[in-house]
Amino acid sequence: MRKRVLAGFFLSLSLMLTACSGGGGTAAPADQAKPQEGQAQEQSAAKTELVVAAEQEPVGYDPHKVPAASSVRVYALLYDSLTKLDENMNIVPNLAEKWEIAPDGKTITMFLHKGVKFHNGKDMTADDVKFSFERIMNPDTGAIAKSYFASVEAIEVKDPTTVVFKLKTADAAFIANTASAYASIVPSGSTDLTKDAIGTGPFKLEKSEPGQYVLLKKNPDYFNKDLPKVETIKFQIMKDEAERLAAIRSGKIDISTISADSAKLLEGKPGVQVKNYQSLEYSYLGINVNKKPFDNPKVREAISYAVDRNQIVQTVWKGEAALTGPIAPAITNWALDTASYPTYKTDVEKAKQLLAEAGFPNGFETQIETAATYPDMVETAQVIQQQLKAIGINAKINQLEWGNYIEVWKSKDMNLMVGRNTSGVDADRSMRFFFASTGSANVWNYSNPAYDELVQKALGTVDQAERKKLYEQAQTMLVADAPNLFLASPKNYYAVRDNIDFTPTAAGEVYSLVKTSIK
Repeated sequence: MRKRVLAGFFLSLSLMLTACSGGGGTAAPADQAKPQEGQAQEQSAAKTELVVAAEQEPVGYDPHKVPAASSVRVYALLYDSLTKLDENMNIVPNLAEKWEIAPDGKTITMFLHKGVKFHNGKDMTADDVKFSFERIMNPDTGAIAKSYFASVEAIEVKDPTTVVFKLKTADAAFIANTASAYASIVPSGSTDLTKDAIGTGPFKLEKSEPGQYVLLKKNPDYFNKDLPKVETIKFQIMKDEAERLAAIRSGKIDISTISADSAKLLEGKPGVQVKNYQSLEYSYLGINVNKKPFDNPKVREAISYAVDRNQIVQTVWKGEAALTGPIAPAITNWALDTASYPTYKTDVEKAKQLLAEAGFPNGFETQIETAATYPDMVETAQVIQQQLKAIGINAKINQLEWGNYIEVWKSKDMNLMVGRNTSGVDADRSMRFFFASTGSANVWNYSNPAYDELVQKALGTVDQAERKKLYEQAQTMLVADAPNLFLASPKNYYAVRDNIDFTPTAAGEVYSLVKTSIK
């Protein structure tokens, strides 16, 4: 019965969210001269090294503090969480081999795998789980996942492999949120995890050369003896897509994310496969509701009417994207049809009228922040810049390096910002995490008590049909209030060398990389 309750009530998902090995695994020709012993060892190592192009450099490895996708893709291989996703986007056991939920939903007992070790040889126990979650919930930590676990009242260690979470209220997203990389288990007593990444994950951090590469080495003591499939992964920093394209075609790298344009260029090229999937990501225009004139709802509504989202789909994503609301359309059990949002119908005259009513008949000047090394973000900002000109808003685009972009995002002091989020399969991430007044990722200063009440009620609602109705109301309210303009949910594309068995999926890059092998 407990499993049935779990499957119907709690098994929802919150995802969160981002060198030169000579082909990463190409065997030497049969007629090649036999190498010396040292050369043979070097070639053997090369056969099991997977080289992945990284379009951005990591900005730290603390899973509780660093939200940047460029860091998550690395530290999610170094750490484990209590649960994880499978290929069908279901929550399955990970460090917790099973769990039990009390009938009232307010006590959750996690039973841990025995014999799991951290990279430093220390046994992973329930004390480490308790420490990790208390570190996340401590306001002084500044953890990105703090609001995920706001329902936790106390954490008890029953024995070395059993930990009990006592909740204030039932929490329909709790199990799903324990699958987040932001909820990774770290050794008890950890303080500075910026550089010393000691996890239980399938890989260890071997070396990091700023601006060049990050090298990960297989964890020989990983508790899942079948994983990972390669000895090392090298994330080669390549910010320029043209460089990545040349490297994937020449065999210097094995895997790279690419744009829709580049995907068309590579189709049919020898030695390379192009693979894609409908992502859970969406692009957005973030609006700081604390900044004038954006504190005026009519100004935000005017911007929504002025922005032609279909043009962004066609121009930026070459038609390979869908219009999106706060929840990506791939999440069909939660997302509302965007046709239900009045402000999605572009109406320049109505936008001008709203601006005049707000006291800005001649528009105003402002600034759009975006990430310089993500072409889709820059292009989105440029399209929006032109669209806003039509209603008298003159927006200067400020292209930021990745580290600066993350700092501006965290500062809550921007005017407008173009970015991308991963909506997650469970609506709690999309709605409460990003937009509740106390949401950890609410950097837009949005605060609406009626909205907060809706998403909190939905979090504690057992009946899925009723929970869906609550989130539909919340989506409608959020789009009308417009602390973000939700734009497009794209397909994601990868270029993969023919000798690499890599299957991208909406479950995430980490899921795919751990299972990747070299033929």
